[in-house]
Amino acid sequence: MKQKIIFRKMNHMVLAADRFPLWIIGFVMMAVNFFPFLKLGKGCVFPYHDQLDETLLTYALNGKYLGTGVKVFPELLGGVNASGMQPAAVLFVPLYHFLDMYSAFLIQYSVVFAAAFFGMYFCVKEMTGSSILSLAAGGCFCMLPTPPVYGLSIAGVPLAFYCFLCLYRKKNIVVSGLLLLLFGLTSHLVLIGYVILGFWGLALIWMLVGRQRNKWLWLGFVWLIGIYVTVNRNLFLELFLGQGSYVSHREEMVNYALPMWETICNVFLNSAQHAESLHKYLIPPILLMLFLAGLQLKKMEPERKRRYIAAAAGIVILAGIALFYGMCKSQPVVDFKNHQTGFLRYFQLERVYWLYPAGWILEFVLCCSSLWGDDFSQNSQEPEDGAKKNLHGIISSLPVKSLVLCILLYPTLQEIKENSYFYMNVNQLNNGSGITGYISWESYYAEELMQQLEEAIGRGPETYKVAHLGMSPAPALMHGFYTVDGYSNNYPLEYKHRFRQAIAKELEKSEQTRLYFDEWGSRCYLFNGATGNAWMLGKAHNVVYEQLEFDWKALEELGCEYLFSCGEILNAEELGLRFMGYYETETSYWGIWLYEAAAYE
Repeated sequence: MKQKIIFRKMNHMVLAADRFPLWIIGFVMMAVNFFPFLKLGKGCVFPYHDQLDETLLTYALNGKYLGTGVKVFPELLGGVNASGMQPAAVLFVPLYHFLDMYSAFLIQYSVVFAAAFFGMYFCVKEMTGSSILSLAAGGCFCMLPTPPVYGLSIAGVPLAFYCFLCLYRKKNIVVSGLLLLLFGLTSHLVLIGYVILGFWGLALIWMLVGRQRNKWLWLGFVWLIGIYVTVNRNLFLELFLGQGSYVSHREEMVNYALPMWETICNVFLNSAQHAESLHKYLIPPILLMLFLAGLQLKKMEPERKRRYIAAAAGIVILAGIALFYGMCKSQPVVDFKNHQTGFLRYFQLERVYWLYPAGWILEFVLCCSSLWGDDFSQNSQEPEDGAKKNLHGIISSLPVKSLVLCILLYPTLQEIKENSYFYMNVNQLNNGSGITGYISWESYYAEELMQQLEEAIGRGPETYKVAHLGMSPAPALMHGFYTVDGYSNNYPLEYKHRFRQAIAKELEKSEQTRLYFDEWGSRCYLFNGATGNAWMLGKAHNVVYEQLEFDWKALEELGCEYLFSCGEILNAEELGLRFMGYYETETSYWGIWLYEAAAYE
């Protein structure tokens, strides 16, 4: 009897929790997540690949020239058009104008984190009515290692879907319109916008076929299109009116085919670049719940049946995304793209997989809701008399459902924890880079080291240009140096050809490095036969260059006067370089050998 009373109290407690607005816990999660960042300051850790070494620069430069009308950013690669360096989330650009880069980035990350949690929470709440499922989904989603530099292009997908659901149900119209405005200004049309609009458009076509009318869905669709067109007006002018002022280096990009079925399976299980969904351990429980719920299909009430159909359609869509990715990477499609010019050649249509981080979590909670009832709590029962009734009551009770939910999510929670930015920084806080091997913000950008180099040169950074050997140009660019090299996904093809003259002989020494530069080329660096296309050779690598064959006259013609090298160049004089000194700081990742290019006769 006592156990029965305890069990009944537990059931009531969990039921109360499921009806409570658990979104409040989102603020607690934010406080916990950002504690190590605030504690470490610039000693915190973020993945640098495609984030600190490239995309963040688009925000910094757009912020620097905000409101000036500058159309060409002169800092890198001989000048890159502003239209070719549009950030993924334009709403954050003012942060980089008024604040230092670290503060701006941390605020941007906090907005992305909040949008991920609350967007997913309210989306699941709208779909299932369960606060517990909403909290579980929102908590998992916001902790995924989603790069903040992409704004809401991944993190905002549930937010956009929530707006769609509200407009479909003709509720929260004004709020949905404002949230769509936020989504449009903090996501990129080319990264995810075309996917959202594509699925939204398909839904509208489906409704037209079914003779359903909903003016709010149409208005929301037009509203989001209008936002994207306004933000990306330069892109549309270049595409449709041919107003581009230069030929992009992407015209020489070569698309490579991948083994189709192997690629499909890999994407289905693991997703792909920049969209880590960490979902592979969710697949077995999803398939099991779909099967078990399917056995009850004939007995389901209409709302629960609709949810089951949505879950079944969801797994088909998720599988279809992997299939679509594999097809886009297949030999016939790749051959077709390589014979095209312009947008058709380099546009990554397969980026539909950016739906995966949100899609797999939404699929999981839909399956839970389909199996357990119209909402998480509907079928909860108290123990009744009789062994059979007691067993049924226990199995269908909320405490047991919550326990099962935790068990099913545990492997995925472990994956998310070990890959999260939070875990990285807790590890960094406890152990430091000496043990973790992580490169901190402070160490990567090495502001003190850059200042030493500027003082050693003794001239204003805008009066000369530098090149880099074995290291990323990002730290120098962020400090204010002007560089002849750089990482950009859209710079003039003519400049790539001129820069290639300087490294032509070195490219001949490594076919792999040559293909990397010639057939991709977004990293326009001083690649060479000794260290290939490596650009993260810190002071611990003890690099020495013996017989470099760069054409320094070609670099001088691009305006280069100084070289920041990650290693000593033994034939520096042969190349026409004068050694000016070696520089490093205790906290810098880099150790830099500074050379000055001597004037040619």
